[in-house]
Amino acid sequence: MTVDRNECVFLTRSGLKRLEATGVLESIPTDSCYTEDFIDRLNDHDFSGMSDYSNEIFFYHYVRLLEFSEVLKSSACSRFSLFARVLDKNLFIRAKAEAGKQVSLIIRMLTTLLSFFVFIFSVISIVLLSFLLPFYLVRRKESDITLEFDVNRKVVFLIRSKAAYQKCRLSIEREISAVTLVDNFGGLNVPGVSIYSVVCWKNIFKISLMSAFHALRDIKNILKDGRVMLGRSCALALFPGYLKRIAHKAVYESCLDEVVRLSPRAVFYTGDKDDRFALLQTKVCHREKKELVCLPHGLEYGFRFPGGLAGTTFYCFTPEAASFLNRLYHEDKFLYVGSVVDSMYGVGGESKFAKLVERVCFFTEPRNPEVNYRIIEELTGRNVSVSIKLHPLETASNYKNRFPNVEQIEDLDEAMRSSVCIARKSTVLLESSRRGVKAIAALVNDKDRAYVMKIFPSLCSENIFKAFTFDELQELL
Repeated sequence: MTVDRNECVFLTRSGLKRLEATGVLESIPTDSCYTEDFIDRLNDHDFSGMSDYSNEIFFYHYVRLLEFSEVLKSSACSRFSLFARVLDKNLFIRAKAEAGKQVSLIIRMLTTLLSFFVFIFSVISIVLLSFLLPFYLVRRKESDITLEFDVNRKVVFLIRSKAAYQKCRLSIEREISAVTLVDNFGGLNVPGVSIYSVVCWKNIFKISLMSAFHALRDIKNILKDGRVMLGRSCALALFPGYLKRIAHKAVYESCLDEVVRLSPRAVFYTGDKDDRFALLQTKVCHREKKELVCLPHGLEYGFRFPGGLAGTTFYCFTPEAASFLNRLYHEDKFLYVGSVVDSMYGVGGESKFAKLVERVCFFTEPRNPEVNYRIIEELTGRNVSVSIKLHPLETASNYKNRFPNVEQIEDLDEAMRSSVCIARKSTVLLESSRRGVKAIAALVNDKDRAYVMKIFPSLCSENIFKAFTFDELQELL
């Protein structure tokens, strides 16, 4: 990636900007960083995750560090705003040093000192929150009889999102002696029992103390992972962003320990694949010699994550993905079974998808929304009648104001009935192709193209059409 040497790279609170000679700030896209060489460098590491957060540190912060380094390589001038986030400042300074740029010793010392102070504040807050959170939960949640000791319980489903529930729904309905445990701390509303129902006044102090202990252990291990991947100062600066997450996960772990104890013969299922909860569930089940089956609610990444992926068995969406991941991780737990994938997608079990509607539907995604806007503009500009289905994290009014004449489909099942489904990089492409619908990956963006060809092995399926230009996209329609 190149930056004009007459311009200055400027780190602001909202990200990297290009400061032109005229004083105008313009965002610097990192899309062009994602070359094959860049992806190969991401996988060329020897990190071994110590914490349940190792994958997240790698994906959200180590990757960002490499992006910063790539941008700064070709810049003659770089500086950061006083109001930029503390962690971003640390990553920026580290990237400058790795790019061979000179960094003031005073700036390094001041940034490290600030990081140390926010670390101390965060540690105190995390431990207190981890200890007190169960007392809040015991007042809010009612104990449930289904979470009593049951030696005959065969299956436990661990659900933390609507997408995970959808992937597991048919499996849940088919099981007789099963319980569905829902992490509804954030208000998730799907059928099942709250995993926090195991908290009661009899075990409240035990769970509170164990949660505080888990939090302290996580802090120690996050520091180790952060120091190895990002450097000491960056590791200290991580914690303000993880304050609530560490406390939440620590309490979840204490509750999961109780659930495992109450279900001695159960097989566990999860929809989490690579985040802190996925690694936590894998660790607990491995320690207690339990089988953990992963029915992933999202695409499998082709990154070699330091902590690996969830489960003792991991079902992939395509045979290409299973083969790729077994090679990447030197394991044999990644499987492709057509009937399992059909179950995850609900294929063959519901008649509501039987009759297709003749229309083109574009499924947006929340990252880099300007790419969504460009695709819609190009399609409508070429007289293609297109409807859109927004991602749940996007705001309908943003699209309504920009494209008042473009129909928005609110119901996902209705959108999936479209005869042509377009997306950038999404499980929608896999699901629609599985249903016999024409699925097209619109890869008009460098980053999307690199992700599909190098990072999401499932999307390399022969059943998905790929358009690398708008002319190719129009031809496929």
